[in-house]
Amino acid sequence: MLDSLIETVNGGYQPKRTWDFLVKFWEQERWFDTPHQRVAAEFARDVLEEAGLSDVRLAGYPADGKTRFQDWTMHMAWECPSARLALAEGGEVLADRRKVQAAAVYWSGPLGSESAPAVGEVVDGDALGAITPEAVNGKFVLTAKPPAEMKRRLLGTQPLAVVSDYLGEGLGYTEDTTKWCNSWSDGPGGWYFHAHDTVMAGFCLSPAAGRKLRQAMAARPGLRLSGFCQSRLYEGSGQNVTAVLEGTDPSREIWIYGHACEQGAHDNCSGVTVLVETLRTLKELVAAGKLPRPRFSIRAITTEECVGMLAFATLHDDLRRRAMAGLNVDAGGNPAPADQPYILNFGPLSNPSFAWAAAALAGLAIKEKAGDAWHLRFKRFIPNADDMISDPKCGVPAMWLGKGGNSVGYHSSADTPEVCSADALRCNTVLTATWAYLMASMDDKLAGELIGPAAKWVEENLLGGAGDAEHLRRWAAGGVFRDLARWGVSESVYEPTAAKYVAAGAPPLPDLPAEGPRYVRAAWGTYTLETLPVERREGFSRWSGWQAAGGYWNDGIRPLPAVERLARAEAGGMPEAGLKPFFEACIEAGLMVQDNSGAYPR
Repeated sequence: MLDSLIETVNGGYQPKRTWDFLVKFWEQERWFDTPHQRVAAEFARDVLEEAGLSDVRLAGYPADGKTRFQDWTMHMAWECPSARLALAEGGEVLADRRKVQAAAVYWSGPLGSESAPAVGEVVDGDALGAITPEAVNGKFVLTAKPPAEMKRRLLGTQPLAVVSDYLGEGLGYTEDTTKWCNSWSDGPGGWYFHAHDTVMAGFCLSPAAGRKLRQAMAARPGLRLSGFCQSRLYEGSGQNVTAVLEGTDPSREIWIYGHACEQGAHDNCSGVTVLVETLRTLKELVAAGKLPRPRFSIRAITTEECVGMLAFATLHDDLRRRAMAGLNVDAGGNPAPADQPYILNFGPLSNPSFAWAAAALAGLAIKEKAGDAWHLRFKRFIPNADDMISDPKCGVPAMWLGKGGNSVGYHSSADTPEVCSADALRCNTVLTATWAYLMASMDDKLAGELIGPAAKWVEENLLGGAGDAEHLRRWAAGGVFRDLARWGVSESVYEPTAAKYVAAGAPPLPDLPAEGPRYVRAAWGTYTLETLPVERREGFSRWSGWQAAGGYWNDGIRPLPAVERLARAEAGGMPEAGLKPFFEACIEAGLMVQDNSGAYPR
């Protein structure tokens, strides 16, 4: 079935329609403020409605800087139609948001006005040994580092604005590229702007504009700048877009999702495009009788990175409980030569799924047909972003298809439709549609066709290591095939293969400790610890693999020594102090409670 399904989906794919959607969607998203994001969401919703899909709607959530879902605080709404920075004498423009949207920091505070811009001296903040009010108040502060780093140094003072010409290393960058700043939080390791964060204006310059400014500063001590930022921070709302291709049994769903609300055409307007085209294509193929209606429904969700999916899965608990597996399409437009392939990331080992193997088999078949036009590889990882719904406590095994920072124009003004490839958009859409349809149609016959190739993929990509790592991966390999039971696949179909790796009912590791304190989680997903004082968060990160593994293995039944051993086996190590300091911080944040009974239920 796999090859014929790929051929059918590929035959229904419409490249011009895909491209047209991408460009029109990006024209709004590139502004990365709340009003434009709303227009982009409404456009996607309207397209999905016109396609005749079901349950098409905006699924809103607060953007007030206060509301929390799991351990993540939603950001404040922000609008910024214009911002500009220029030399006060002569008026040479250094940055203009109307021309380059990334010229303004995301969540930049207001400054002056277009008719009455703020004027002040510019100082090199990096050259200041200490930040004092006398040195920076009423001045523009220049930095060659990411603007959020300088903002945090400036807390407690009153500068006019941060000005950064930071670009960093990246594919496709030029001297005229402006880095996109999407972090404006006060706290170290922070990200989104919350209600308690300090309002401050921020501008981003290209290296070419930064060089002009630095030369002018050297030639004219006391140089002054003129700038304004027409922005507003307020309590508003964010919005996910969702739509469904109904199956014959709509009580269960397969999720395909990816974040909107980002300024890049590749990252991630292309991901949203893939989702929209997947549903449109499958809907048309079913309507034309070229594909049978799938057994289960397929739901697309456009989110906002991390917070959007947290909001959706929390506010729609009934839908979360229907979801059987998910695929996170985080960018799908860049070309994919052999040295820059797309990555299909799968994990965590605490929640193995046959969906991993199905996606990989579909990807391998598509790669064979695409030749050198598109490359793909596989990577085991511990989800900590949108795909944190893979946490067993949430219960939606998921994968991430994308490239991360290894993409042309990553997080910069260079991420325009021109960096996108027709081959990549086609292959990523065909992969997403093929996987979603496979998982929505899974039964004994289809599982029987896929199990042999799936076992070969598992042995090549999941097994390995030594000691606990080897044991754990074999346990997960067995779990990949036993996961088919959730689809109602007969045990006789999958158990002979699963038993080759681990006996049914075996623990994930042998001889796990049976005694010790237990920690019961109150929230799923990764933990930001943002509610704790800055000093209490030191040494912890929401992006930490060992922290995520520790949380995901902590089922409230296993004692701490068992959880630590499992997390080490998956993550490859952790600090010498183990999980206890992290879990104690989680208790302080109200994310866990400790059970000192010491008894491990047998």
